[in-house]
Amino acid sequence: MKIRQAAELMRDNTLVKHRAGSHAYGTAIATSDEDFRGIFCADPVNVRTLYFPVKECDDVNEEDTKLYEFSHFMKLCTDCNPNIIETLWVDMDDIMYYTTAYTHLRSYRQKLLSSKIAFTTSGYAFSQLKRIKGHNKWINNPQPEEAPKPKDFVSVVQWFGEEKNLKADFRDYCADHRMVSYGRDIYGVVPEKGFTLFGEITGQLHTNIDDDARFEYNNRLPLMIVKFNKDVYKKAKEDHTQYWTWKNNRNETRSELEEEHGYDTKHAMHLVRLMRMGVEALRDGVIVVKRPDAQELLAIRNGAWTYDQLLAYAEEMDNDIKEVWYKKTDLPKKPDIKFAAQLVMEVQDLVWSRTGYGLM
Repeated sequence: MKIRQAAELMRDNTLVKHRAGSHAYGTAIATSDEDFRGIFCADPVNVRTLYFPVKECDDVNEEDTKLYEFSHFMKLCTDCNPNIIETLWVDMDDIMYYTTAYTHLRSYRQKLLSSKIAFTTSGYAFSQLKRIKGHNKWINNPQPEEAPKPKDFVSVVQWFGEEKNLKADFRDYCADHRMVSYGRDIYGVVPEKGFTLFGEITGQLHTNIDDDARFEYNNRLPLMIVKFNKDVYKKAKEDHTQYWTWKNNRNETRSELEEEHGYDTKHAMHLVRLMRMGVEALRDGVIVVKRPDAQELLAIRNGAWTYDQLLAYAEEMDNDIKEVWYKKTDLPKKPDIKFAAQLVMEVQDLVWSRTGYGLM
């Protein structure tokens, strides 16, 4: 028995390969990448045993081509994953290759829809909104180039110095002082010649101390007690890393639009598209991939809507999807799993009878 790799299965057992993304939606511009998606069928040994699972495969010969193994595709499809279910509704003009197994599968596409589409399209749209809000925050509150340092996240808990110093700053006492751990990120600051509290350049706290010295210092009254706010520091460090990763890797044209309009307009376009596709599915029982509103979507991508307009639209559409169309739809609440299971076996039989691998 031959065990074929995912790339071999994709090469020999492809059901369909089609344009995806902006080219499939009709919203491509001159600089848009051409993406391809599709389905391939694994061999019986991959599906009927536990030992050689295959879920998806990227085509190493093409920059952005991903095909999903059929049984995995069907699980995502019956879950109404909006990015996956498009494969059964893509415009035929955007299909590069297909087989009779695909046409058989496509002919039953409406029976694979359920009202779960209300929550998946809205959920995916709100993931776009989360990114938009995050980028909006970064645009309006940019991070400094210098990363956060631990020394800037230490606060004075109690002051014991002779002179009153209600606003004592830990950083002012760096030289000739030493930190003694009291546990739970609490430290005593003790005067000691030749020691420093933190590195001037790195900002790292100097907290290492041997047991004998710790015993001695624990019996001395500190100048102050301080707390290292570790969780706040970690969050600030994560925010700084995320900001500069985004800043350094974003598309130049896209970043210009973000700077001009104050938010990521490409994410906004996808949010609107997903919300509308959800309403169409619930209302009409179809997934409209090739967008009749492509020009309006492109206008949104180019900044036709304000940030506040987008937020209001997202809230309104989310309410319409869940409170109006979800309650009015004729789609079943759950997918017909028995029907889907039968369809999976029929399509697999069509593929395996053609390739002959089902007999090996």
